[in-house]
Amino acid sequence: MSLKICIAEDNYFLGKAIQEKVSFFDDISFKFSAKNGAELIGKLEENHNIDVILMDIQMPVMDGIKATEIIKTKYPHIKILMLTVLDDDDFVFNAIKAGANGYLLKEIEAEKLYKCIQEVMNG
Repeated sequence: MSLKICIAEDNYFLGKAIQEKVSFFDDISFKFSAKNGAELIGKLEENHNIDVILMDIQMPVMDGIKATEIIKTKYPHIKILMLTVLDDDDFVFNAIKAGANGYLLKEIEAEKLYKCIQEVMNG
């Protein structure tokens, strides 16, 4: 059974890099990406058959923390992993408080990213 993943990241190149990392694994299928929280929520309204969201924290229009709150209320089954460049405790704390299931640094290696996704799915 393949895991359905989407990415919210305002930096096109970082988003592409993350997408490439998950593409190495046969049991993960990438569904879509969004440039900010608002766009992500719009896309989820069309298709919320998603297992995991890789969510940037700092984005224009609507940041990852606000988006996480909304998504967790509407679609509690979706797991959310925050992506951050900074190991910033405040952001991470607020993200977890908003309902995020964990967080990763953006420059994570593909193998590690995969392991984290698996761990989050297995609780």
